[in-house]
Amino acid sequence: MKSKIIFLTILALSFLTSNIANAKTKSVTEKLPDIEIIKGEKKVDEREDLGVVDFNKLFSEAQNYYKLAKDWKKLKCSPKSGFICSKHECKRRDIFSNVILDKDKKTVSRCEKDICETFEAEFEQTGSFINVQSKGAIGSIIRILGDSRYKEITTVGLDAYIANGNCELVKDN
Repeated sequence: MKSKIIFLTILALSFLTSNIANAKTKSVTEKLPDIEIIKGEKKVDEREDLGVVDFNKLFSEAQNYYKLAKDWKKLKCSPKSGFICSKHECKRRDIFSNVILDKDKKTVSRCEKDICETFEAEFEQTGSFINVQSKGAIGSIIRILGDSRYKEITTVGLDAYIANGNCELVKDN
């Protein structure tokens, strides 16, 4: 048994050293293609001009979204577009449901017409965004920018439902 291991080790080392030697020989003997250098030709940059970044405006918008995200208590979010994704494909789908997010009650309600299904959820602010994650068998992750735009990813089994849309404040009576 010991002699077989020694034999296999020697065989592997000889195979390795012959491959390294062949690789070095091949790289030295191959001729590189000629590189043509054209002098006097002006380089043209076809990339989009980014212009000047107004950091004051960016910080002001971020601060505004942060405040809006912090202040809302209840939102109704309506999708503009949606997809259903299975193992093999994602298909566009018309969506007829709304999502109601309630920070105080810590719930997410999915409503179709007047029928709503409500789930417990965790709400966490991260900068200008509120991240919402539902608890239970149907897993939803919703991310809201300030108090306006949102993206939702909900899974049922291994299929996913993806929605994008806008939110509006809900006033409690």
